[in-house]
Amino acid sequence: MKSGILSFNKGLFMQHTRSILWICVFFLLSQILLLPLGILIKLLDGQILQYLFEEEPRNILFTISYSIQYLSYIVFPVLSGIILTSYITKKGSSDFVHSLPFKRSTLLYHVYLAGTAALVLPIFINVVILLIIRPFVKPITYSAFQLFEWAGVSLFVVLFMFFVTVMIGLFIGPPLLKGIMVYGILMLPAGLLMMTLANARYFIDGLAAETYTSKIMADGFFLFRAGGYETRPFSGMEWGAYLAIAAVVVAVSFYVYKVRPAEAGDETIVFPFFRWAFIFVFTYVSMLIGGEYFGQFLSGSTAWMIAGYVIGALAGYTLLQMIVQRSLRLIWPLKGFAVYVLLLLLMLIPGTFIATSYEKAIPEANEIEKVYIGETAEPFENVFNGEGSAKFKKVDAGFMKGANSIAEVRDIHSKLIDRGKEKDYDSHTVTITYELKDGNRIQRQYNVPFEELVKITEPIRKNVEFIKASNPVFSIADPENITYISGYDGTTGIQLANVAEKKTITALMSALEKDALTREADMFSPYYYNSSTLEIWLGKQGMTFVSANVSLDDEQSIRAIRDYIPGAESFASVKNVEKAFVVTAKTEEQKEELIDFVFNEEGEEPEWEDMPIPFKEIKGEGEIAELLNPAGLTEESSRLLVLKWKYSGGVSFTVNGLKK
Repeated sequence: MKSGILSFNKGLFMQHTRSILWICVFFLLSQILLLPLGILIKLLDGQILQYLFEEEPRNILFTISYSIQYLSYIVFPVLSGIILTSYITKKGSSDFVHSLPFKRSTLLYHVYLAGTAALVLPIFINVVILLIIRPFVKPITYSAFQLFEWAGVSLFVVLFMFFVTVMIGLFIGPPLLKGIMVYGILMLPAGLLMMTLANARYFIDGLAAETYTSKIMADGFFLFRAGGYETRPFSGMEWGAYLAIAAVVVAVSFYVYKVRPAEAGDETIVFPFFRWAFIFVFTYVSMLIGGEYFGQFLSGSTAWMIAGYVIGALAGYTLLQMIVQRSLRLIWPLKGFAVYVLLLLLMLIPGTFIATSYEKAIPEANEIEKVYIGETAEPFENVFNGEGSAKFKKVDAGFMKGANSIAEVRDIHSKLIDRGKEKDYDSHTVTITYELKDGNRIQRQYNVPFEELVKITEPIRKNVEFIKASNPVFSIADPENITYISGYDGTTGIQLANVAEKKTITALMSALEKDALTREADMFSPYYYNSSTLEIWLGKQGMTFVSANVSLDDEQSIRAIRDYIPGAESFASVKNVEKAFVVTAKTEEQKEELIDFVFNEEGEEPEWEDMPIPFKEIKGEGEIAELLNPAGLTEESSRLLVLKWKYSGGVSFTVNGLKK
């Protein structure tokens, strides 16, 4: 006996197929143009071919043109789904189709069958073409496994988009709204969470919103995640989750079609429950946008943010009612908005208790495996951020395991909690991350005025473990990965010669490490008067580099630069000094006044005779050389050495403390 669902009717299948035949043809043409033809075009361009091989792609079929192919994967299936479900929204077509001697499950089965056939066939033909041309496109090579991996991913993305579109098409009437909602529903869960976190950071002290949103952006959006398959394939768990979602989508669509009222063809959204869910969810979105606009873009106070929430909610609710009612002559359901406000208040009550607990939480020292404190969400994320660059970084780079370091970070965390949440537009970001012994992870992020942060972090800046954890020079996994070191003399504006000899690299790295350990950490330090940089380039392709600051008091580094880098014999020497002054600044206010005077907003040389605090100009070359000796310079002192350098194409100044 034939199944009522799987009964095949040729006439019904052909009717559906004819309606989307043009999509099948254009989809096939796009696939042939983008991949087989794309391979042939790249074969004719030696430069592009060389670049492809230098990248060492995992699967070259994804490298050729996957990003453009992907656009076709998320457009053609949606068009197919909209067209194949359009008969439901037209009263005449709906009455005719539903009068046929078929169960609704059979009708929907043929929709799925016709759409699947039209979308699978172009990919299958492409596979055949790629198999045929494989022996003739060398040196471009791909295995049968790589070909079937490409085909499998392509089929999955295409069918997933089609299944979601068909399900949405059973809930929503207007074709344009169907298309918008397909992409919207795939973006909504993660987007809603991101927007909630973005707004919650104004009210929850320490909320690591940046980290959470980055994670959601990387993994939470199917459209983005599938688009990035080329560089980051799905994990087994992701495959399982997406396949389960696809199965649920198909199952739900059969149930929805079974209970869908036939007379609901002219409704914007068929089921009343989902109609109100649609209104409430997007009213919430509009409310968050309003609050974010007033809080972030207009830099408004808390009162203005609340006003933004009210305005956003009212505007969103009104617009959504117009869409649902399909009329500008709006009947404004006040009760519905009252229900929305009530639901919001009910969510805020437990949310307040959770937020308070979140703000006060500091793990016990005996629970902590390692800890990180820094200016970025993850250690050195701005350094090792290129493709394949993570392999050059030590596994636990940036983290500290010492009991003293853990205690100091917990003390800083406690002080940040006690200071409360204050809105300060001139603030500095500090992130604290605890990796616990049970495998859990606790992360907090604060925005603190820099002067206050300097005082809070003063003890840890002298901690040797923190000096190493915060300095990227100590984060390099294997010095053998260093290909060369380039330098820049910030005092004169001259680029130093590149050096690649292993002996030279070892000497420079050793000097940088020794100097770093003789002073407090640069991170969270008010002493930012570094004059030059060395860039440590890693890997054969030279796409990743670690930047190391070199200050005038870095005795070992300056000596190594002069000894090992050709043409740098006069680096940071008196030969490059144009003017020198010794200034006495007895208070922090006087130091700030001096810094503002020297490094003025105009970026021009100041009138030295107008220096706001007592000074003495030094003119003797021997005396300047003695003052410029790195052994006599320090970070903190009341006596300061102000230098104007012979800078190529502009002006350059430095300010350093004098030990005597």
